[in-house]
Amino acid sequence: MKKPPIQILLELLAYLPIRVQYRLARILAFVVTRINNQISLQTEKNIHLCFNGLNHSRQIDLKKSTVRHTCYALIELAAVWCWPVKKILAKIEQEEICKKFSHTDKGRLVIAPHLGSWELLNIWLAANGRVFSLYKPQRNARVDNFILQSRTRNGAQLVPTDAFGLRKLIKGLKRGATVMILPDQKPRSDAAQIDSQFFGHVASTSLLIQNICKRIDCNVFIAAMYRNEKSTTFSLCIESLDHHRLAGPEVDSAQYLNDQIENMVRTHLDQYQWSYERFTSAEYKTL
Repeated sequence: MKKPPIQILLELLAYLPIRVQYRLARILAFVVTRINNQISLQTEKNIHLCFNGLNHSRQIDLKKSTVRHTCYALIELAAVWCWPVKKILAKIEQEEICKKFSHTDKGRLVIAPHLGSWELLNIWLAANGRVFSLYKPQRNARVDNFILQSRTRNGAQLVPTDAFGLRKLIKGLKRGATVMILPDQKPRSDAAQIDSQFFGHVASTSLLIQNICKRIDCNVFIAAMYRNEKSTTFSLCIESLDHHRLAGPEVDSAQYLNDQIENMVRTHLDQYQWSYERFTSAEYKTL
């Protein structure tokens, strides 16, 4: 099968060290922040909505820093997806992992916000146990095949975002596997969801985590792989969450989930994917 252009590009970039990849990302970020595009405009809208207490200059600085990290996340896929697993895992210089994560016989549900390098987090989890994660197939078969091969090359199992995929996740958790879910995107219109506060504004929040916790007695964690710009390395953080609160009433569960994500995001504001349309349409109308 002929390689798609994105695969050829990333494989070429993979010959470069991450330090050089980041230099290219900074050039890309310079361009992105100076022309009209979805990433720049949506990032600006979200920052203005959530941090309107900051003066205009500080909002602009946060936007530039955020776009820069968004470009890092894109360009570093060359290393995360194309380098040998041992080589990319060697870039993780620090691990802060709660004891409960390593000392449990139950399944582990890992909540992974779009923060830092969540693609590298997936690789790390797969290197430390059997992992399932949701995956939305790509329309282009060649691109889909490349992404699947890259994300599963060290044993991670990707399942579709449908009823069949959810059954596989549930089955894996029951058998003691690790399940990684990124819950902080705006859910599809047909998905179970509820409005909840996130950074002081109404955000449509998926009820998938609550549904899983209601059905399965598993351990729940929140995790992020932070990016260290100067050293071009990464730092892993995994914290334990309260399963009982996540399995509680929908309103309480969603708010607890958003609060925990917000707490983690606030430690590295510029590494969060602010380019997503995270909030309800009514919130954006206030801008």
